[in-house]
Amino acid sequence: MICQSASHVPFLMDQSPSLSVSRIELFVIPAVAVDSAGFRVCLRLTSSQGYGWSELFVADTEDMIDLERCSDLLVSFIGIISLPPLQDCQYDKSDKDGRIFELFAAAINQVTTRNEQLNPAELDAEELVLRQRSIHYVSLF
Repeated sequence: MICQSASHVPFLMDQSPSLSVSRIELFVIPAVAVDSAGFRVCLRLTSSQGYGWSELFVADTEDMIDLERCSDLLVSFIGIISLPPLQDCQYDKSDKDGRIFELFAAAINQVTTRNEQLNPAELDAEELVLRQRSIHYVSLF
């Protein structure tokens, strides 16, 4: 289980370099491959250093991720977070909340390690496709 309050997460309290997260979006999209029964859960974050993406596959035999619960967790990361992020935070990787936390950590890692960003027109087109295909969409800011 992950603590849901940002004040309980130790990496948010130190004085290391930081990143400002202004928006987190979750898209739940049915898998398109014929042999893949399930869903893609895509996370996009908007930060002071650009956009970060991550995704995971949830088989239809697994419990679906509780978007309301995930929203409560993820909204605590809107604002300034310290870098390097998340590797020192303890969580249960087998827990559903742990999977969402890994999605967030992967998106942060992508933002901080990528040298180039997509241009705004490409990002808008990609978001439009994701929204059209989504069966669930959450936007946190």
